[in-house]
Amino acid sequence: MEKRNYQRILRDLKVSYTIIAEVDNTPFEFGNSVMIDVSRTGLAMIVDEPIPVPMLLQLQLSVPNRPSGLFLLGKSIYCVPVEDIGMYRIGIKFVGLLPPELDIVLNEFRILQNLSSSS
Repeated sequence: MEKRNYQRILRDLKVSYTIIAEVDNTPFEFGNSVMIDVSRTGLAMIVDEPIPVPMLLQLQLSVPNRPSGLFLLGKSIYCVPVEDIGMYRIGIKFVGLLPPELDIVLNEFRILQNLSSSS
């Protein structure tokens, strides 16, 4: 049984991320990824290297028609290998204040997903 409060929207988007680590460690690690799904509370993305759980990340989603993208703060909640491609699937839960544009972007994605599934 599905326990999610918000619908997942399948969507391939580029995501840039910064891992925000403790002061004693490397303060930042940068990376690029591809997001595979998103909801009001989080997203899943594919990365080359594992990301520790839990870890705080700053995310920038490349969103069509939004030149600066969409900035979010999230926490890694799982990291599992995707063996057939040699990469890792990372689950991110959004934390802090969400940008008001998130709901607008999710609605746009939902419309596009519904259009593509009906054709």
